[in-house]
Amino acid sequence: MSIVVVTGAQGYIGTALAKRLSRDGHALRLVSRAPRASRLEVPGSAPIDYIAADLCNPGVWSQLLDGADAVVHLSSRTDLRAAEADPQGDEAVNIAPIRALAEAGAMVSASMPVIFASTVTVAGAQPKLPVDEAVPDDPFSVYDRHKQICETILRRATVRGAMRACTLRLSNVYGYGGASTNANRGILNIMINRAIAGEPLTLYGDGGYVRDFTHLEDVVEAFRLAIGRPGLCDGTSYVIASGEGKTLAQAYGLVAEAALEYVGRRGEIRRIAEPPDLQPIERRNFIGNSRLFQQRAGWHPRFDLKAGIADYFQRTLAEQKPEGQPERDHARI
Repeated sequence: MSIVVVTGAQGYIGTALAKRLSRDGHALRLVSRAPRASRLEVPGSAPIDYIAADLCNPGVWSQLLDGADAVVHLSSRTDLRAAEADPQGDEAVNIAPIRALAEAGAMVSASMPVIFASTVTVAGAQPKLPVDEAVPDDPFSVYDRHKQICETILRRATVRGAMRACTLRLSNVYGYGGASTNANRGILNIMINRAIAGEPLTLYGDGGYVRDFTHLEDVVEAFRLAIGRPGLCDGTSYVIASGEGKTLAQAYGLVAEAALEYVGRRGEIRRIAEPPDLQPIERRNFIGNSRLFQQRAGWHPRFDLKAGIADYFQRTLAEQKPEGQPERDHARI
C-alpha cells in the first residue's frame, strides 16, 4: 500500500483528490494548517492520518516524507489581492514551504515523485493562444511570480538529483465539490449555486474575456496520473486545461440555460460595471493546450463545459432532494 502526502488537503482540490486517492487504496497523510481538520467520509480501509504542520520547517517535511511514496503540494494562499498587498507575507506562505520541501527532499528520497500545483496565469496577462509549455513565462502578479519561483526551486532540485518533481499548471477549475476557501476563486461554481438558489448571475461588462474552464474531476485525474507515473516528474511544468475557450458571457449563458432545464427557471444574467480594482490578470484571455501532458500521461479531459455544468446541477439537486421525493422529469420542463 503506497503512502501519499497531500498538503492543502482541506481545500477544494485537496478534498476531492484525497477522497479519490483513498478510494484507490492509498494510505494518506493529509496536511493542513488547521489544528482540527475535518475528516473525510470515504469507504475503504486505507489509513488516513490528519496532520497540522508548519511547512516552512524542513524538519517537519522530513517527518512527513519519511516512508512516503509521493507528495502532492496543493497548500498555498491563492488570494491575488492579498498577495499584492502583502508580498512578503505571501512569500512566507507560498515560497518558504517549497524551499523547505526541497531541502528536506534531498535528505529523504530522491526518487519520490513530488507534484506541485501551479497556475496557467504564470504565462501572463496577454499570452499567445493557445498556451502550451513552449509559451514564454511572463508572470504579471505577485502571486504568479511566486508560483514561478516555486516551480524553479523544484526544477533545479530535480536537475541536481535531489528529488523528482513536476508542476501541473491549472486553468480555471470548476465542478461539483467543496467550496473554495477564497471568495475570489471558483467564480463559475459561485454562479451555478446562485442560479440554483434563484439569484442573479452578476457579469462584469460584456463578459468578453475568454477562459478555459477545467473540470475538477479532470484535474484530480491529472494528479492521479502524475502520482502513478514517476517518469513525468522530470522538472516539467505541464499545462492542464480543457482546450476549450469560452467567454464569460458564454459560460454564464450555459449556466442560465442549465437552470431552466434543472430548476425550471432560466437564470437571470445581470450585467454590472467592472470594479475599479480589477487586476490586469483578471482581464486576460486564455485557452490552454495540454497536448504534452496528454501524450506523456495518457490524460484527456472528460468534461466539456456544458456537461460539467449539467453535472454540477444534477449532483447538487440530488443532494438537496428530500428522501423519498421522485426525481424531476427534466424532459417535460
